[in-house]
Amino acid sequence: MNKGRFLSPVVAEFAAPWLGEVSDCIADTSTGGPQAGTGEQSRTRCAAGIVTTYWISYRTIADRDAAQARYAAQAANAPRLTPGATPPTTRSTSSHDAYYIEYAYKVPSGPQAGQSIAAIWWSDANKPIAGVFLAYWTEGLGSTWAPLRDLWSRAI
Repeated sequence: MNKGRFLSPVVAEFAAPWLGEVSDCIADTSTGGPQAGTGEQSRTRCAAGIVTTYWISYRTIADRDAAQARYAAQAANAPRLTPGATPPTTRSTSSHDAYYIEYAYKVPSGPQAGQSIAAIWWSDANKPIAGVFLAYWTEGLGSTWAPLRDLWSRAI
């Protein structure tokens, strides 16, 4: 049911293995969906319990690689903010090779300011697409990477 809510059929296919795990997908910014970021063509947000997922189509491979570099830079601080984070790597899934990055950051402002977010970003090595799973480190994940890694690995 959520597959039709993706603006990009390529991203919908990339997300397909996880669509049984997510709900409430939304891509249209006019109805409260997420805003596409720098270099992004589309961004779809879905919920998976305590985890927020994003499915991203980049304009080009170079734009995807620039995003990958930003997340890899954030990964350098991840072990300090979220102990147990693994270094960026390449992993094989059933459908593609994936760049895989565990990263973390602190919420900069608002009611959750100062709380740590743990996230997994991965992309198809050959296409300008990526996925992100993120959740609050303490309140949502109970200070462990296990729920995010489990969700990621369920569909690979």
